Amino acid sequence: MKLRNVIAALGMVSVAGPVMMAAMPAAIADTATVVQQRRTIPDWDLGDDSCADVTIKSKANNQYVAAEVEYGGYVFGQLRARSGGAGAWEKFSICPQDGYQTLYSYGAQRYVSAEKNYTGADKGMLRARATSVASFEKFQIVHNKAQGYYTIKSLVNGKYVSAELAYTGGGYAMLRARADSVGDYEKFLIS
Repeated sequence: MKLRNVIAALGMVSVAGPVMMAAMPAAIADTATVVQQRRTIPDWDLGDDSCADVTIKSKANNQYVAAEVEYGGYVFGQLRARSGGAGAWEKFSICPQDGYQTLYSYGAQRYVSAEKNYTGADKGMLRARATSVASFEKFQIVHNKAQGYYTIKSLVNGKYVSAELAYTGGGYAMLRARADSVGDYEKFLIS
């Protein structure tokens, strides 16, 4: 674990350069590790082994992804690329696991799921609705460094996530795991 991440996780600030720390008791070190897993400095790379607070933006329409926490019923927490700025509904955490990543919405206070069992135009809808991680909450997030974008693939159905820019109204720019290949609607910026 990087020293600066430990310092940030414990809420300490280094104003004047290097910080010297004495041996840390095991209980405090364990607490620091748990805190580190929940919060890191946002320069996280998807190849790292710690979680990161991020925003997600559709490259196709240049809008931030938000979790619709005021929607009700089967669309509660629907993810849509529809925001010009990053507020509370546009904050997520990406956490690497053993062979996959999870997405957690701070606005909805839920994990993001790909709704594999929905039908029609809602099939594969991404929603922040789960309180724990099961098969619907597992994703593969890959950074295409050469072209500067990320792809998000649902592992429950093997489909890439798309921003549905042809949809209208409350479904405009809904995120769905529905594509077999990567085109403009499947490219995202994560920072």
